[in-house]
Amino acid sequence: MTLEEAVGYAQRGRGTRSRPSTGWDSLTPTELDVVRLVSEGLGNKDIAARLFMSHRTVQTHLTHVYSKLAVTSRVALAQEAARHG
Repeated sequence: MTLEEAVGYAQRGRGTRSRPSTGWDSLTPTELDVVRLVSEGLGNKDIAARLFMSHRTVQTHLTHVYSKLAVTSRVALAQEAARHG
């Protein structure tokens, strides 16, 4: 990693937020991938393997998604995803 890349990486969390804080438009690309795989019926360990992350990271993404979409379960998330289409 070059010095310029390292500075860019360190600063990427700073600045104005371009996404809303709730709703479908608030989800990150990775959160959307997790939602898609939950909708396909995969468990956290299978999702983790597909996305090359730990099952704990998948759980963290799901916690954020639940909060952003105001759902409380995988079933509710899958139903919401089907409605959102």
